[in-house]
Amino acid sequence: MVRWGIVGFGDIAAKAVAPAIQAHKSSSLEAICRRDKASLDRYARDFNVPSTYTDYTEMLDAGGLDAVYVATPVNLHAPQAQEALDRGLHVLVEKPMALDATEAANLVATADHKNLTLGIAFYHRFYPINLRVREIVESGDIGDLIALHGNASGPFTMTPDDPKIWRVDRTQSGGGPLMDLGSHRLDIFYSLAGPATRVGAFSDQRVIPGNVEDTASLIIQYASGVQATLSSLWSIDPARGDYEVWCTKGHINVPFARGTEFTVNRPDRSEHITLPADDLHDLPLIDDFVCAVEGSGSHVLDGVGGLQVQRVIDAAYASAASGEIITLRT
Repeated sequence: MVRWGIVGFGDIAAKAVAPAIQAHKSSSLEAICRRDKASLDRYARDFNVPSTYTDYTEMLDAGGLDAVYVATPVNLHAPQAQEALDRGLHVLVEKPMALDATEAANLVATADHKNLTLGIAFYHRFYPINLRVREIVESGDIGDLIALHGNASGPFTMTPDDPKIWRVDRTQSGGGPLMDLGSHRLDIFYSLAGPATRVGAFSDQRVIPGNVEDTASLIIQYASGVQATLSSLWSIDPARGDYEVWCTKGHINVPFARGTEFTVNRPDRSEHITLPADDLHDLPLIDDFVCAVEGSGSHVLDGVGGLQVQRVIDAAYASAASGEIITLRT
């Protein structure tokens, strides 16, 4: 049984993470932490959590945990994950895993040195629609993978008093929609195409406050030869969460990466596929992590993959600032 603590217990944890942990047969939610005591107590009652803390270090000092889920603002991901790893705890971190690739690489190195599990919460990877798309691509049924095109965009709706307004402060968020929404799509691309080698990008701030981009466009070259483009925007309405997979003998059109329907187009026919909805979408994420902790399965959403995504994001920001194509270190 993996005994969990969650730091930064808020909307995401309440809607997805805590229900998944409590539904998992080999997990128990033992402690939660957030600074606001009134909200903390309410969440503890709602989820019947035995221990609550307003101080993260105090939660770790209390013991009785095997793993920590880090769901705080991005600038706290690396230091809080590092503190847990240093104490011998396994860590599952919200995406993106850190402010930059240097922080991410340090976490990967620590987890590897201490033989601990480090996971990144790219839960979109486990949606049935994305699993099925990858299965079709890997089968070779529509030929070799050539190119990927995607959107990860939506309207910016936060007001100055929104608890998540930290997302427009680069010192806390690391960036705008590319970090927040685009990281999910980049993880899907990584799962299909592997590590990236070259990145070019443009970014701009068109409609939102703060000091982060609200408009970003990327072109990516992968070591596998696959090319990709990605738009990640907070400057449009309605939202776009689609992507396309182009192969030598067909292409796949996914209207919404969190949806249930997609189309496989071949030269002689098109096939529309509908999959059942998955209401508890974080449960496969928790299962993937717990299996890795227990040594009973391979770890899909590991720190290495999270680091690869972070390297692409860093390169995109560097390219947008310099006007140059950035070559990634292999």
